[in-house]
This record gives sequence, structure tokens and C-alpha cells, in this order.
Amino acid sequence: MVVVLAGCGGSHMPDDEQADFGASVVARGVIAAQQKCDAVGMPDLYECAEAPSSPTGERMAARVALGMYRTFQQSCYETAGAGKCEALVEAAYRKAKAQESSTLETGIKKPPEGG
Repeated sequence: MVVVLAGCGGSHMPDDEQADFGASVVARGVIAAQQKCDAVGMPDLYECAEAPSSPTGERMAARVALGMYRTFQQSCYETAGAGKCEALVEAAYRKAKAQESSTLETGIKKPPEGG
């Protein structure tokens, strides 16, 4: 997982690109886990990660997402600093949520006008 978060081990990638890629991976993981946890009434990822195991996998999703986030923090903080890394994750999260919303909107067919 560290390799994925560090930019697939792409030493050819500048540190900023690796951090952007890692932030994007973390954001998507958090969004996926949040959706699973929300579906069972546990909106807090930390709480969801400590819940009893279930066949729907929300506990595992939350644990993986939180693990990805911690790994990203460790690798990113060393090269870019805490402020920049947190800003990258926040921006990646907002971007992923916006893309998710636009995908949902374009998937909804509008009824034909007229009659």
C-alpha cells in the first residue's frame, strides 16, 4: 500500500505529483468507506472501524481508508509538510466528491419534453 500511496513507486514523478496522487487515492478510499459506513448508520469512520465485523464490509473499508490516510501522512509529511499534505487531501476529497456528484447527475435521464 505504501508504494501505491507514494505514487506507484514512480521515482520519475516529482514529489508534488506523488503527493497529489497519494491524496487522490486516500480521498477515494475515504469516500468509499464513508458510503459503506453511512449505509449502516455509522457516519464516523473511526467508530465504524471499531464496529463488530459484518458481511457488508464497512468495518474493513473504514480500517483500510484510515490506514491509507495514516500511510499518506507519514510519507507526505516528510517531504511536503503537514499543512500542504492536509490541504492536498482536502482538495482531492472535494474534487472526488464533485466528480461523484456530476457522474450521478449525468446518469439520471431527464424525461422527454412535450407529449
